Amino acid sequence: MRRILLGALGALVTGLVDPAVAEPAPTAVPQADRPALPESVPARAALDSQGLRAGPVAAVRTLQLLQDRVASGSVAAHEGQPRLIARINVDLLAAAPEVWADGHNVRAAIVFSLSGGGPAILRRLTALDGLGDREATLARGALAYIEGRDADANRLLRDFDTAGLPPTLAGAVGLAQASLIVTENPVRAIALLDRVRLLLPGTLSEEGALRREVFALGQIGDLHRFEALAIQYLRRFPHSVYAGNFRQRLAYQLTQFDVGRDEARFGALNRIVNELAAGSRRDLYLLIARTAIQEGKTASARLAADKALALCGPESPEAAQGRLYRAAAEIVDLATFEPGLRTLQALDRSKLPARDIPLLKTALATAEEIGRGLVGTRVGPVADTAPSRQAQAAADSTDGAARLIPKAQATIDQIDLLLQKATP
Repeated sequence: MRRILLGALGALVTGLVDPAVAEPAPTAVPQADRPALPESVPARAALDSQGLRAGPVAAVRTLQLLQDRVASGSVAAHEGQPRLIARINVDLLAAAPEVWADGHNVRAAIVFSLSGGGPAILRRLTALDGLGDREATLARGALAYIEGRDADANRLLRDFDTAGLPPTLAGAVGLAQASLIVTENPVRAIALLDRVRLLLPGTLSEEGALRREVFALGQIGDLHRFEALAIQYLRRFPHSVYAGNFRQRLAYQLTQFDVGRDEARFGALNRIVNELAAGSRRDLYLLIARTAIQEGKTASARLAADKALALCGPESPEAAQGRLYRAAAEIVDLATFEPGLRTLQALDRSKLPARDIPLLKTALATAEEIGRGLVGTRVGPVADTAPSRQAQAAADSTDGAARLIPKAQATIDQIDLLLQKATP
């Protein structure tokens, strides 16, 4: 019964992404958490056409310098990236045919396309004669990957040996190779991502490889290495423009580890979260608690909510969120049903974010139905203690408890109907 009820409550908690799937859109970490970053040469280079006129290699290097600032947390670099990519794309498409007789330029164009530049230049290159065999294979494979033709991309790139390639190209290809196989062969994907990290330390490529590797480790259930690399990411790239999404996916994956199951697992969670500043720790614990409700992990939801509440001001909006998530987990347990209900009824809705109002309404409706099924009486106001006395009397008797469970089970269909109505 508990799993069904928590799963139903979780249907309201939307927006989380399975970390084994696609790359999320970037979300910046809070401005208060990021240092002031001077706009240095890489940022100004985005506006300097001389870098573009120097040829494909110099143009792509300019783009990489700008992208490395994205990993350091520069929102300006992230916002300027599309303009720079568009300008480089125009220049590459306008390049004379003899430019592509130089393998360095061909390899730079492949890196450009795999770094967000899109397929246009690869379509031009794959139509040319005279490319070397390795460059031709890479160009066709990269084009298939960008266009979403995974079968063709796998055929061309899966077993391609990147040894001997320039580090930037080997890193770009390695990221593509890992992405193609992470679902079916996460162990090999992890090895590929390890190599990218070693090849390109301090770059956006390392940031992306580390971020992906953390969740590939979660996919195979390696909590020890997951913890080590999650801590490494939070230390090395705390201000990355992608760090906000990393924390969302981190909350999801920690819930999959069921960190509330035992002390060792919860200790791993705390060691990871302790890498953050107090405000960010609070927010991540809240996110984990909410995600745990979605996944039906009541112990994890309670423990994470308690940790968050310890970091909240008693009357703060964050404290209201923590109490909501804890109470939503409590109402599906007979031993904690009544205090959970009292908390839900006492919550100040004005302090909750808009996305949590439907969750509160549904939790209250669910609690009412559970109470009705357990004791045969509508759950009244907090001051009405009759249902509590009846529930306690039943809990004191094994036979009484056994009679209550079928009654609660019989309310599931009604609860599901209430949840459907409450879902926005």
